[in-house]
Amino acid sequence: MHRIGEQIRVIAAFLGDSKLKPLRFKWSNRQIQVKDVTYEWTTSIGRSRLLHFSVTDGNTLYELSFNTDSINWILEGVETEI
Repeated sequence: MHRIGEQIRVIAAFLGDSKLKPLRFKWSNRQIQVKDVTYEWTTSIGRSRLLHFSVTDGNTLYELSFNTDSINWILEGVETEI
């Protein structure tokens, strides 16, 4: 996976069971539609909780993270061969 580490804008849904689901995001002047969330996990940095999502648009695998304290999304990495 190629590491990116860029802050991005994400449209996400807050689901009824307190879950968060990314729906699409903008990166490098492209709108990327999330077709599937393939894996989710949680980590912590200090007191901040990070929600991680492995998502795909059908061609590329992306790793996104959401910091629940700063309310920021980061594109952590991109895998072009899935």
